[in-house]
Amino acid sequence: MSAIAEAARTYREVDIRDLGADELVALSEQMKLSLSLDDMAEIQGYYVSEARRNPTDVELEVFAQTWSEHCKHRIFAATIQHEAGGTTETIRSIYKTYIRDTTKQIMEAKPGFVLSAFVDNAGFIKLDENLAVCLKVETHNHPSAIEPYAGANTGLGGVIRDILGAGKGARPIASCDVFCFGAPDTKPEEIKASDVIHPLGVMRGVVRGVRDYGNRMGIPTVFGAIQFDSTYIYNPLVFCGTAGVIPTGDIEKEMKEDLVVLAAGAGTGRDGLHGATFSSAALDTDSHEEDQTAVQIGNPIEEKKVADFLLDAREKGLIEFVTDCGAGGFSSAAGEMLSECGGNLYLENAPLKEEGLLSWEIFLSESQERMVLAVNEKSVSQLEELAATYGTNLARLGEADGSGVLKVWHDGNLVCEIANERLHDAPIKQLQSRFEPVVALPASGLDDSNLGEDLRAVLGDFAIVSREPIIREYDHEVQGNTFQKPLAGATGDAPQDAAVMRIDGSEKLLSLALSLLPEWGKTDPFRMGEACVDETVRQLVASGANPDQIALLDNFCMGNPEDPKELGGLVECAKGIAKAALAFGAPFVSGKDSFYNYFETDEGPVSVPVTCLISGMGIVDSVEHVTSSSLRRPGSVMYLLGATDEESLGGSIYSRTKGVAISAVPEVSSQAMEAYRSYYAAVKEGLVLSAHDLSEGGLAVAAAEMGFSMKAGLELDLPEDVSSAAGFLFSESPSRLLIEVAPEMAADFESKFANLALCRIGSASGGHRKLSVKRGGDVVLEHELEDLKSIWKNGLKRYY
Repeated sequence: MSAIAEAARTYREVDIRDLGADELVALSEQMKLSLSLDDMAEIQGYYVSEARRNPTDVELEVFAQTWSEHCKHRIFAATIQHEAGGTTETIRSIYKTYIRDTTKQIMEAKPGFVLSAFVDNAGFIKLDENLAVCLKVETHNHPSAIEPYAGANTGLGGVIRDILGAGKGARPIASCDVFCFGAPDTKPEEIKASDVIHPLGVMRGVVRGVRDYGNRMGIPTVFGAIQFDSTYIYNPLVFCGTAGVIPTGDIEKEMKEDLVVLAAGAGTGRDGLHGATFSSAALDTDSHEEDQTAVQIGNPIEEKKVADFLLDAREKGLIEFVTDCGAGGFSSAAGEMLSECGGNLYLENAPLKEEGLLSWEIFLSESQERMVLAVNEKSVSQLEELAATYGTNLARLGEADGSGVLKVWHDGNLVCEIANERLHDAPIKQLQSRFEPVVALPASGLDDSNLGEDLRAVLGDFAIVSREPIIREYDHEVQGNTFQKPLAGATGDAPQDAAVMRIDGSEKLLSLALSLLPEWGKTDPFRMGEACVDETVRQLVASGANPDQIALLDNFCMGNPEDPKELGGLVECAKGIAKAALAFGAPFVSGKDSFYNYFETDEGPVSVPVTCLISGMGIVDSVEHVTSSSLRRPGSVMYLLGATDEESLGGSIYSRTKGVAISAVPEVSSQAMEAYRSYYAAVKEGLVLSAHDLSEGGLAVAAAEMGFSMKAGLELDLPEDVSSAAGFLFSESPSRLLIEVAPEMAADFESKFANLALCRIGSASGGHRKLSVKRGGDVVLEHELEDLKSIWKNGLKRYY
């Protein structure tokens, strides 16, 4: 006899009180709840001993959504026994230990800078006396794997709604995208599973999905990154982010008894069912067929209408509380809104795309372009008029009542009644993690005989080549406030370290940058975490941001968190970002994680490497401080700021292209923050013409990219104590900048860096357009910049 008994036309009663362990697991699989045996047993116990009845299918779906990894972040909240270096420690929540507590320490040292963190859809920092800015980055990995266009399309739409739902409604001003794919030239026979979309198809679909949503919404996409690795063939990673601005007086919001709950925006359909639980499990060869309903359908024009309605309503003071409908739909949005006060929701009031939806389908659907508002009764009529003006739906969904109980009704039937204290108290997972350091030796015996060809190979690597074909898909100038564009320089196609945005109503600007280095994590995830924080801070500072006014976001993706070895890498990475954030005084204000990014192939599971994306926003105090990454004039003096570790080539593009044996990953400099403050002091005095961070590809690539503005050639002289030209040119040691200074400013510039690693490494030449490198008077590398730029510029053109 089935465990599910019919109770009413739109909902069912589920008989679970007498089920055994195997039957509970089978029920979770049958309903696609993605709940473990422990979770199912906990729910069973609640209905046996407290509720004293069977649950409805709506209630089980609500528990599954609320307790899903996607929504509850239970891996980050777990108690973990972590083994490393022969010792074991107990970590009670990665989030609390390394993210929240780190930020608390920094906030205490910088009162008034962080205005909101970890309590809203996005965190806010102070821009000026009147305005605050925020940034949120989300993942949409699983949907993009099985439906690239729609998955990425709705990924960007969802994070835009996060910004609209931050505070009482922030205005979206800029977006970013970060993609991790298999290489576009992957041979079909190299894919070890059936029904997997080729990386080239994934890349094209994902890019076009983001393009269409952002462009049609009128929000510029201004910064991002792309990484390639064979493990991403099966599980592409798709990060989408949006920045926003809000008056500081509209940040605080409070849910109170007797507020009316309204649903605004699009209608509800069957698209996006089980999206939250689908994203909390592994993919396999059946996912493309079985999980299509978990992918949402986007409509940016509808979102534009609801966005304009919300922002107008916020400016008129009509909103008390607002949040977006994302994963879990009304269940998550209204459920979290009523998580303290409780209330009643009436599903028959929700506008529908189609007739005949079951109760759980209406409540759990992740149909896009929907927001949930809480307002005073007296504001309802004015809001209805506004909604009509903007051509968007507005429906009275329910009300808060102070009961502390979530009650959901459908056509007069009480289909869900759960005490909030029980619903939001998911069991704490108990996990094991283990980190076994990779034996990595210093690189030795490097070949300096053909550095020109080495540079050509590195510049042509998919990790380095220009992303221009993709960048040009996006409108990065709509709204008219993009001051520093993703491609700039005299020819308008040279790479920049960060995007810088003007903010209407403020003299200050916002710099945006990010970093991810998954190759490093294969050797040393701790140093990868440190380096990602350092690179993000470094790029923001290089663009003109104040190093003491920077905030960070952390986004983690990994494979199976229940594999101790994989989880060990995550723990070490979290330790690394915490250490670096404290060193730079840069608080985390938001974040997100996505686990179970592994695919069950015929040859076993394939997991993505532990992937840490660090994004950042920095305050630029004056437009005069904005600094480009492109060489500006002949005759300039070139300086290298920061020390170079020639032997630690782990994770570098050079070591991969040359087949160098596993090498140690370089460390972040202990002097980095002091160096960045000194650099910023030089910027404020007008001593810097341009600056470019040294990251993937090292000094040789950074110099070439600066020269791609084609304003001058570059002549570099390696220091006398260099032991290997290849090691010095291609090392990816963090904490370094290549800086252009006018010769008449050189002495003043050098005076800013007493006792810091700064060397005069060359000059810009007006006599040629080459990158020329000498060592001890001998030329060891010389190439026409035009030739190098052609290799770099055309690397993706044939694929996109």
